[in-house]
Amino acid sequence: MAQTIKIVICLFLHLFSLVISSGLRLELTHRDSPNSPLFEPNLSDFERFNKSVEISKARASRFHRFNLQNASLRVPLMHHESLYTVDIGLGTPVTKRTLIFDTGSHLTWTQCKPCIRCFKQNQPLFDIKKSSTYRLMLTRNKLSRGFKCRSEGCFYLMQYYSGQFSRGILAMEDFTFGTSARVLTRVANMSFGCGTTNVGDFGEGVSGILGMDKVPISFARQLGPRIKNRFSYCLTKIDSNNTKESSSYLSFGDDAVIKGVNARSTPFVRMVPDTHYILKLNDISIAGQKLGLSKGTFPEGCVVDSGASISLLNGNAFVKVRNFMLVYFSRFKNVRRLMGNEVPKGLICYMHVVSNTEGLFASFPSMTYHFEGADYEVPWDNSFMMLGKNVFCLAMKSENITILGAYQQRNMRIVYDLKDDKMSFAPEDCSRGAA
Repeated sequence: MAQTIKIVICLFLHLFSLVISSGLRLELTHRDSPNSPLFEPNLSDFERFNKSVEISKARASRFHRFNLQNASLRVPLMHHESLYTVDIGLGTPVTKRTLIFDTGSHLTWTQCKPCIRCFKQNQPLFDIKKSSTYRLMLTRNKLSRGFKCRSEGCFYLMQYYSGQFSRGILAMEDFTFGTSARVLTRVANMSFGCGTTNVGDFGEGVSGILGMDKVPISFARQLGPRIKNRFSYCLTKIDSNNTKESSSYLSFGDDAVIKGVNARSTPFVRMVPDTHYILKLNDISIAGQKLGLSKGTFPEGCVVDSGASISLLNGNAFVKVRNFMLVYFSRFKNVRRLMGNEVPKGLICYMHVVSNTEGLFASFPSMTYHFEGADYEVPWDNSFMMLGKNVFCLAMKSENITILGAYQQRNMRIVYDLKDDKMSFAPEDCSRGAA
């Protein structure tokens, strides 16, 4: 009888955990927030913008080379130049891990003890001997496909084109989240990489990566039905001088919804291999006028990437955008284009020549991405980045691939639906913390 009661209680607790875990959430911290472990306090606004450009260029290399080489375990991103981090609990008892949030990577991993070679991190290494819920992934686990397995376990190697890499063993562990009800909940039996040889500069403030792409072993795909196969985020605007700024949140399940009637949806493009979040982009409008881009302008689609700071356009599309901007701003006699050494190479920047009687320039054009079946509207303050009071730059650059970056996703609820393979979105005041 006692054994039966014990079984019933265990089943109840398990079901209760599944219900609670449907509304999980994690706080996202931007690198330019004073609260970020990646924060660089001495950078000027111009230097931060330049850093944003370099981060996006690194992401372009990451996706472009992936497509060329089909290298599912090779991720050419310099991860110390990452944009967002999350704090998550690992093991029993729970230890806090600060991980890089990456919708372009699949494996979640952290540095583990005993470590053969590890990069320097502020947090203690995860000690597998002190966690009662740690165990090795079985070789028959379906998530082990694509990894090298022997009798003693399954092993991974994540290599990065910048020379960084992480090598270790695949394991199972409990992860602990917060919820919108401000309580902690535990999700058991999550696969992750326990890194014992990790080389490169990932940043001392982080201890690994939270992989969120479309591959089965990614964190989001593992959670699957427990989060109703969906996650979302709402990115706030960042003030590098404000330590009390509103937080952005990564939400799962019941919290990953759009409130109201303004939601629009567009399907993800299925690629081989099907790993990244890619949309079909048909055209772009500026100030309400379509550029009339030809049908084959975006053969690679448009990658939705929270890890890229500013957006990128392939060369053919960017030329059309640049030419439109040159004509548009030529109408204003008090606006001068910055050239040469005044701006980073390839960027479109202007200076508003302010008189004593004039206020700040306010005639910025908005942009619209015309995705398959849905228009994604980018307000002017998400299209242009202000560098001081009278200098502004288009937050977009020409590269070999098209990416919708985080700057253009601010104050927009983005929902990734893994079941129906689509992205939904709607404008939202992310500072209200309703994620």
